[in-house]
Amino acid sequence: MQNNANDKTVWTHYAIIILGLWLIACTFSFTQNSYPIAVSDLAAGVLLIGLGLYDMKTQKVWPRWALAVVAVWLQFAPLAFWAPEAVTYLNDTLVGALVIALAVIIPKDPIEEAVGGAAIPEGWSYNPSAWPQRIPIAFLGFLAWMFARYMASYQLGYLDNVYDPVFGDGTRDVITSAVSKDFPVADAGLGAMAYTIETLMAAHGGVRRWHTIPWFVVLFAILVVPLGFTSIVLIMLQPIMVGHWCFWCLLTAVCMLFMIALAIDEVVAVLHFLHQAKKKGNLSKVFWRGGDAPGEEEDKRSPSAASREMIPSMTWGISFPWHLWITAALGLWLMFSPHLLEEKELVSDLDHIMGALIVAVSIISMAEVVRALRFINFLFGIIVLAMLFFTVGAGLISHIIVGLALIALTIPRGKIKEKYGAWEKYIV
Repeated sequence: MQNNANDKTVWTHYAIIILGLWLIACTFSFTQNSYPIAVSDLAAGVLLIGLGLYDMKTQKVWPRWALAVVAVWLQFAPLAFWAPEAVTYLNDTLVGALVIALAVIIPKDPIEEAVGGAAIPEGWSYNPSAWPQRIPIAFLGFLAWMFARYMASYQLGYLDNVYDPVFGDGTRDVITSAVSKDFPVADAGLGAMAYTIETLMAAHGGVRRWHTIPWFVVLFAILVVPLGFTSIVLIMLQPIMVGHWCFWCLLTAVCMLFMIALAIDEVVAVLHFLHQAKKKGNLSKVFWRGGDAPGEEEDKRSPSAASREMIPSMTWGISFPWHLWITAALGLWLMFSPHLLEEKELVSDLDHIMGALIVAVSIISMAEVVRALRFINFLFGIIVLAMLFFTVGAGLISHIIVGLALIALTIPRGKIKEKYGAWEKYIV
């Protein structure tokens, strides 16, 4: 983030200041029905102007991240204060997203720029931080954001109804359930906020970020992986604690699972890099300031935006073995079979839980670097067979077929198309 008159991104400073002025103006236009929101917008506007002006005159990095903190607050404020009008929610979250992009996504990081080295990890056949690798992650995050924002709009009272094309009133019943109301804010809004930040984080940094800004990739991984599993937990809770399915929640969870599968290779690359740094005794320095990775190679494979190879390159590092698709389908069957087979409550609850976990493991295992995770489904197959002692009739046949199929389909590894250097010994 070079802050000087010749900086090609100097315009971002002025844009942030304009957004600050816009927020102050909105205080007297859009937020008069909520005093807390008005105070929040006024304070945020003043901070954006002040930090934006200071950032123009300094070479320090912290003002940019301070701006990002203000932007995150703008994402959260309409939820914390239950903004009474949709325009307020739209305005604050949109301004917050723009400030994050202007403050930390578009400008170059001088610390990252100062780190030398190539882009492809030693022994790898592709660069896990290349733009084609990150674009689908950002796109899936954007889709999840749209689904969550739609549900949040109903929770906040901006919509009279929420449409569910599959489960009728299921979405409405889930997002207005006791589980959802236990949150002090609209839980779908929290999801939308998180997906916004995830999408923007996928766009931050250069194509060597796995070794130039390791701390940021680790932070990105922490945000992506727990959120994905949180979606799984919420899905498991739907039929057990609410008694209904939510179509938009299911779509969001699927997006999150594929985001994990697509992002995990970059996580493996950075963790392996940090492990090497630990051996050399400079882990802390490398974690925060990056470093040159031994054996790295120049990226001559990643295609340009106009190339025909752009789309295929987005899935480098992830393959789709037929047996993993089948185990995912078996998981889906377990999730929905209790209603069709009229199983007992205990078995029904276990099927919902096991089914969701099997789907999650199957999809994440499509990432070649963590293909060994599929063996968790072997254990799940044994558990499903153990449930035979509690089932009768059609449920008995269902559990026999699913359990045996899971055990058998876990054994084949599937084709590994790429190379992963020293990590290949863990791909079994």
